[in-house]
Amino acid sequence: MKLRVPMDDLAAGERALDAEQARYVVRVRRLRAGDVFVAFDPKRALECDGELLSRERVRLGAPRPAPAASRDVTWIHGCPKGDKADAIVRDATELGATRIIFVYTARIVSKPAASRLDRWERVAREAARQCGRADAPRVALETKWESALDVDAQTRMCLDPRGAPLRDVLARAKGSLAFAAGPEGGLTVDEIEAAEKRGWITCKLGTFVMRTETVPAAVLGALALTS
Repeated sequence: MKLRVPMDDLAAGERALDAEQARYVVRVRRLRAGDVFVAFDPKRALECDGELLSRERVRLGAPRPAPAASRDVTWIHGCPKGDKADAIVRDATELGATRIIFVYTARIVSKPAASRLDRWERVAREAARQCGRADAPRVALETKWESALDVDAQTRMCLDPRGAPLRDVLARAKGSLAFAAGPEGGLTVDEIEAAEKRGWITCKLGTFVMRTETVPAAVLGALALTS
């Protein structure tokens, strides 16, 4: 597969690389003048062929529609500690999520600042580049559980060991989907009840309790097999 480089506002013609793009293309991947690559626009799900002209300039061809997520899938997650959020963003991107929302819940260990959004967006763009997606999911941070629950989706599933089997709910689910998972300590009874009052279905993934950062890969991997 050709090298893929994220670039906003794709348009045919010559353009300059920004500092980050130039570092990646020339210093990390060691492309030289005349080498070709694929540029993609994560916001518009477009891509085009590109040619490196010099260390700082490229020539781009006509943009075209590119592979993107085929289903509207929102992933909501209680803020995990440390760098676990990076792994959640990476896995959710590679497995087709179109929106990722981190949220403050009762049992989170720490409250990340809004400045973390820039990092998570970079992780999403990098994951999209690696997996061949032309679109990157939108990433948001909510301070209230109830606000995060008010997403627009046809089937909304809240993950908790006390719920119905997830496979049964997925078998009936159609259209846009939303999933919500807790942090390391899980969700409280009040948080589960708040979700159920808003029409969310409480579901359990399986027999065993998983680490919070492995739940998105398990759930969205199962969804990919049914799509």
